[in-house]
Amino acid sequence: MLLAAGPSHTLGSQNVSRVPIFAPSSHSAIPATAAALSADGAPTIVRQVASPALVPRQPVLEVKIDNQRDAFATIVSIEYGDRLGDMLETILSLKALKLNIKRAKISGRDRGVHRFYLTDDMGEKIVKSSRLEEIRLTILSSIERLHPDASDQLAWGTGGAHRGAATLRDGMAPLGVRKSGVTTQIEIREVENGLYSELVVHTVDRPGLLTDIVRILKDISLNVVSAEVDTIGSAAFDKFNVTYHGEPLDEPMQQLAINALQYYLSQMELDKEWCESY
Repeated sequence: MLLAAGPSHTLGSQNVSRVPIFAPSSHSAIPATAAALSADGAPTIVRQVASPALVPRQPVLEVKIDNQRDAFATIVSIEYGDRLGDMLETILSLKALKLNIKRAKISGRDRGVHRFYLTDDMGEKIVKSSRLEEIRLTILSSIERLHPDASDQLAWGTGGAHRGAATLRDGMAPLGVRKSGVTTQIEIREVENGLYSELVVHTVDRPGLLTDIVRILKDISLNVVSAEVDTIGSAAFDKFNVTYHGEPLDEPMQQLAINALQYYLSQMELDKEWCESY
């Protein structure tokens, strides 16, 4: 705590004395305040300053689904600063999907990542795209219920995850409200082992996105070997290991896949915007 004192000064027609200025420490959220005593001894606030550095920033919600790191389980990683707690509601939601949590790592640190190792009711990894999407939306929904302000980060807005999870099995997942700021980018990379190609899609997230991408790839006869699904705020960053007739994609097939995804993803957004405006 800093203390500043000095001689009296005249402000207008009143004599005031400089009194202590209380400056916050680096860990305090209390703004610095300067006060003055008027001639009759009554305190008068003359200045109040709040440093932008002291305003807490909302953490970015991240949900990542990895089917490559572990040979026997699907790994779900969740990060939301220090707001996750013990995640009991999320665990119960996953159990309601008839999933087995083989093990979990619940971190108590402020920037900890909570990880769940999941299998289906047969003890196998979850590989079906619709099932992975259901898990993703269920997790986002449970976090949104506990932390309503998290919906501000989600591309479809408040309530969209709930409706998406409820209607996913019917193939009618809502597209919700798109927020600007994320540009669709599609890239295909060569993998060192030469067994498949890695397809990377970075776009605006929405319920049903994963199943739509897999459907588009199947429509052009590509096989999805595995997937990693990352949701970071309003953006989706998805990776797919794909083959064409058991082989990595050659240049013509790479271009076909990129064109198909760019076209259909843009069409879906146009259809959504038309429906919302109508």
